[in-house]
Amino acid sequence: MNCKKLFEPFTLNGMYLRNRIVMGPIGTGFAGEDHLPTGRMADYYGARAQGGAGLVICEHTISQPVGYWGKRAGELFSERSVEGFRKVTGAIHAGGAKACIEIGHMGRCTSPQKNGGLTPVAPSAVPCHMLQCPVREITVGEIEAFKRDYLACVRHAVEAGFDAVELHFTNGYFLAQFLSGRTNKRTDHYGGTLEGRLRLPLELIALIRKEVGERYPLLARLGALEPLGGRQIEESKVVARALQEAGIDLLDVNAGSFTEYEWEFPSYYQPQGFNLRAVDGIRSAVSIPILTGGRVTEPRMAEQLLLEGRAELVGLSRGLLADPCWAQKAYEGKEETIRRCVGCTRCKDEIAKGSLRCSVNPFVGRERELPLTPAKEPGRVLVVGGGPAGLQAALCLRWRGHEVTLVEREQSLGGMLRAAAVPPMKWELASVVTSLAAEARAAGVKILLGQEADVPFVRGFGADKVLLAAGARPIRPPIPGAEEGRAVFATDLLLGRAFPKGRVAVIGGGMIGCETADFLSEYGREVTVFEMSDECARDVWYGVRLGLMERLRRGGVRLETGARVRSCEDGMVVYSKNGRRHAAPFDSVVLAAGMAPDTTLCDALREAGIACTIIGDAAGAGRLHEALRSAAEAAQKI
Repeated sequence: MNCKKLFEPFTLNGMYLRNRIVMGPIGTGFAGEDHLPTGRMADYYGARAQGGAGLVICEHTISQPVGYWGKRAGELFSERSVEGFRKVTGAIHAGGAKACIEIGHMGRCTSPQKNGGLTPVAPSAVPCHMLQCPVREITVGEIEAFKRDYLACVRHAVEAGFDAVELHFTNGYFLAQFLSGRTNKRTDHYGGTLEGRLRLPLELIALIRKEVGERYPLLARLGALEPLGGRQIEESKVVARALQEAGIDLLDVNAGSFTEYEWEFPSYYQPQGFNLRAVDGIRSAVSIPILTGGRVTEPRMAEQLLLEGRAELVGLSRGLLADPCWAQKAYEGKEETIRRCVGCTRCKDEIAKGSLRCSVNPFVGRERELPLTPAKEPGRVLVVGGGPAGLQAALCLRWRGHEVTLVEREQSLGGMLRAAAVPPMKWELASVVTSLAAEARAAGVKILLGQEADVPFVRGFGADKVLLAAGARPIRPPIPGAEEGRAVFATDLLLGRAFPKGRVAVIGGGMIGCETADFLSEYGREVTVFEMSDECARDVWYGVRLGLMERLRRGGVRLETGARVRSCEDGMVVYSKNGRRHAAPFDSVVLAAGMAPDTTLCDALREAGIACTIIGDAAGAGRLHEALRSAAEAAQKI
C-alpha cells in the first residue's frame, strides 16, 4: 500500500470512517416508479461499501414531488420511504461503511414530463438554460412548506439509519438557485442581496441542527463557482464561511451547474483533478473539513491532494461506479487492476433515459442478476480475441473456477479499443484494457499473443467450450473511388497504419468520423466531414458531444450534414445535398461508415463442426458496455 494518508481513519462530529474514500452522490434511477428505494438500490450501494469505501453518500433524494428529476427519482419526504432506506443503510453498514444521504430538490431544472405534470418552481421565474420550460416563482408560503418537508426528510433519514445527511447547495438545483444571483431575482427578504440569497439555506440549517442535535454530522454540497455568469469563487468563499458558521460540519465541494454541464458532469475533455483550483479558494475561507474530487481516478492523485492539505476526504462518485472495489484494490497495492472511470458520461445519459449504466462496468445495478458463482462443473475454456469482451469473459470464467486460455492474433491486447483511445483527450480509454488484462492475469488466465486461432488451432486445443470475441471490422461503403488502396479506414488511420495528406474528406459523421476529424485537425489538416443525416455525432454521449463539437469548431472542421457522397474519384468528392449535386477537391478520403461484426472465424468454425459462443462486437457491433455485458452473461452460463 503506497497511499497511507488515503487509508488513515477520519472522524467527523463523532462519525468514525475507516478511511478517507467517499462514494459521492450520483443518481441511479434504481428507485421504483413509486419513487421508493428498491432491493436493486440496496445491492448497488452495498457493493460499494463492500469494496472498501469509508463513507457512501446516497444519491440526490427529493424533498417534494414538484422537485423530482425523473420517474425513478427517490423520495424521502414520506414515512413510506423509511423501510426501503433501512435496507439501503443496512447493506452499507454490512459492508463496513458509514451511510449518508443527499437531500435536495431540482427547482427549475426539471419539467412536467419529469415530475408528474407539475410546473417547476424556483426562486424566480427564470427558465433553465438546458430545459427551457416554464417555471413559476415560489411563494413565501410555499417556502415555509418546503422547509417543513425538508425537515421531514431529515427526520426520516435518521429513522432509516443514515449516519449523516448532506444538504444539496450545488449543481444549479433549487437551493443553489437561491444562492446564485443568476437565478435568484427576488426583491423580498429571500433575494436582492447576498444576505437575502443566503437566508433560506441558513434558516434550513438552523432548523435541521435543532432537529438532529449538535452531535449529528451535517454535510453541505457546495458549488465553488458557476463559470458561465453565475457565482464566482470570491462570493462562494463568503457563502462557504456562512455555512460553516451556521453549523455545517463538512463541505463537499464541486463546481458548475446544469447550465455548465461539462462542469457538473465532466467528460474526458475535462482534465484529471480539474476542480482542485476552485477547491483551494474554498479551503482558504473555512476551517471545517473538505471533501472533494472532480475526475480524480488515480490513487496517487487522491493521496497527493490529501498530503497537500487541499481536502480531508476524497470523493470518487463515478470512480466507484466504474469499480466498486477501487478502495480495496488501492489498499492492497493492486492499482493496475482498478477499472477507472473514463469520463464518457454515458452514466448520466442512461439515468436520464431510465436507470444507470456504466461503459466499463457491466455489473452496475445488476449485482443480484449477475452473480458469478462457482461453476458446477469447471472445464477448459478457450477465449478467442483479446479485446474488452474477450478479456471480460476470460476474467469472469476464472472467477467461476474454469481453466481459461485467451488467444489474440495481434501482439497487443485491446482490439478496436486501441483505436478508440487515440483521438484527443481519450487516452484514459486504454486503461480499460490494461486493468482488465492485469485482473485476468492475476486471476490465472493464460494469455497467448501473436497466435492465430484458426480452425486447426481451435480443434487441436481441445477446449470444452469456445468463446469467440473476434470483434468488428469497418464497413467499406459501395462508393466509386472508395475501394481498398484508394480510401483508408478511420480505424487504420488511428492505429498508425496510414496517414492522409492535404485536404481530407471523412465519409461518415458519427463518433468515429468526428473524432477522427478532431484528431486530424490537430495536425493542421483541412478536414470536411460528410454525414447523411441532419446532425453529426448523434451516437456520442451528450456530455462528450458538447466538448467534441466545440473542438471541431475550434479546429476549423467543416461539417456537411444531409450530404450523401456519390463518388470520390480524380481528386474530387461528389455529393448530393438538398436535391443538388456538389463537388469539391480533396487529396485524401477516410472512411468512417460504421462497423460490422467480424464473422469470418465463426463461419469457419461452424463449417468445421466446432461449436462456439459469440460475444461482444462479434455478435453485433455495439458499444463498450454491451460488449462487456454480453461477455459476463455468456460466462455466467458456462
